[in-house]
Amino acid sequence: MSAGHAPRLSQLVRAATPDPIEAEKTSLREKFVAASAALVAEAKCLPDDKEELWEEKVMWMRRWEQRTGEVFPLVERGRVLGINTKIDTADGPAVAEADEAYERWVSEEIARGRANEDVQMEEAVTQAVVEQGTSAEVPATTEKMSHIEVVSRPVRKRSRQMVVESEDEDESKINVPPGSILHKPHMQWLCADEAKVREVDEGRGEESAGGDIAQASKTTKAGPSKRTVDDDDEVEVVESHTRAKGKAPVRSRLDAKVAADLSQSLRLLRAEATESQAAYLHLQVRVDQLAKALEKIGVE
Repeated sequence: MSAGHAPRLSQLVRAATPDPIEAEKTSLREKFVAASAALVAEAKCLPDDKEELWEEKVMWMRRWEQRTGEVFPLVERGRVLGINTKIDTADGPAVAEADEAYERWVSEEIARGRANEDVQMEEAVTQAVVEQGTSAEVPATTEKMSHIEVVSRPVRKRSRQMVVESEDEDESKINVPPGSILHKPHMQWLCADEAKVREVDEGRGEESAGGDIAQASKTTKAGPSKRTVDDDDEVEVVESHTRAKGKAPVRSRLDAKVAADLSQSLRLLRAEATESQAAYLHLQVRVDQLAKALEKIGVE
């Protein structure tokens, strides 16, 4: 064999193929060292268990959840690959104390939320019962501002009528007290037309008067008439333009036993919702950890 055709040494030696498992183990060790160091540092920042430091404790719990979410996937993957993923013995007590405080404070937060919801619910039920007792027979009252103009003119005095103003503009009522008819037993209808109150001719009949009443309910309301002690044929007509403001109290028709049953049911529902929310938060942390672990090993 000639020297030109002799194989070279580089052709006889094969390049070493890297083992993917060993490469993953090396990368996992490096990531665990960094994540565990951050976890230990966060454990050493554990705030004091004082009521006035509750906001600081809540912020710390969020950071602790983030750190544990970074460490747990590495630990689980290390067990599969047979890697030692344990924290140093010197840092173990600090991490254990921090994790115990986290679990205790989460339970306290859940209990505090339940207590606040129970108090608010009991106050609402008590208020409803009180409103039921106070407003069952008392009519709605409003604060009124009136502008009154007095105009004297001769009219035929047929009867004394009282205009009752309702809170709803579409529900104006005219009540005639029994025994208040003075002369003729005829119903005289009052028709309000913005600037005046006039008496409808009694010969128009009930059908025309009914239309006037409907028109009067949609226009300016007339105030109560004021009689003067003159003669039998002349009275003073008081025109008033009233604007009502305020809000009538809402009448509650809840029975005490029904309110108590509703209160108990609402309390149970709130407790179940709080427990479900806490379970969801823990599950979300686990899902995020699993997603990160799958992403690191190339699984989408």
